[in-house]
Amino acid sequence: MKKISLLLLSFLLFGCANATTQITTVYQLNNPIYKVGGSEQTESYAAAKKRFPYANMVPYSSVEELFPALQTEKIDAAVFDRPSLEHAASLYKEAFVVLPESLADGHVAIASSHQKKELMNQVNAFIKKYKADGTYENMYKRWVKTGHPEMPSIKEPKEPKGTLKFATETLNTPMNYLNEKGELVGFNVELIKRLALYLNVKAEIVVMDYDKLYDAAATGKVDLAVASMDVTDVMKGYVLFSDEYIDCPVAVMVRKVK
Repeated sequence: MKKISLLLLSFLLFGCANATTQITTVYQLNNPIYKVGGSEQTESYAAAKKRFPYANMVPYSSVEELFPALQTEKIDAAVFDRPSLEHAASLYKEAFVVLPESLADGHVAIASSHQKKELMNQVNAFIKKYKADGTYENMYKRWVKTGHPEMPSIKEPKEPKGTLKFATETLNTPMNYLNEKGELVGFNVELIKRLALYLNVKAEIVVMDYDKLYDAAATGKVDLAVASMDVTDVMKGYVLFSDEYIDCPVAVMVRKVK
């Protein structure tokens, strides 16, 4: 009876919406008729669960699973970082639209061991510079706003002072993913190469599952993890985070109803 009462209450509070009508605001989604999908290991999914207590939340293992689920109407909305959703919407303009409101502030940064404070100071200096000189704005425009971005050619240091091991993953287009040739590309991959050039080091890039990145950074298995890592209070005690290097609020993408 309690469950039924909650459902009835939600309908009274939020109205008897029609799942086939166009969703134009995030406020519509706090309703049990809507299925809202998200990547369950992320802060964006946690924010959606908090924001939509009455919605039917559907967990997925990665953001790449959200887009076909939304297209085939298994879910009515996809929740994730705005850059990834805006890129998907730019690829499929006739199918998807990103709602203007953000659910929450998103905070992503580069992660390392707490023992690498000197290295992280250099990383933060790079982030400050690349935001100030227009590099960040240019990268965001190319990777997020363009439907089919291309990886630029970035030279390597002529006389590197050493090698740094960078970790990333491959399931977050356009941030880090495999293109049609099987090449590792994306905003974060370009960032790694630019950072390596700035630090005058050779970049060794290793790929691993997202849920293993924090441990790899914390234990020093890799020098830096660059994969849109969520900054949380819990993880601040586990890894050392850089300054935030991209604007990454939590957003919602829905189907366009014709």
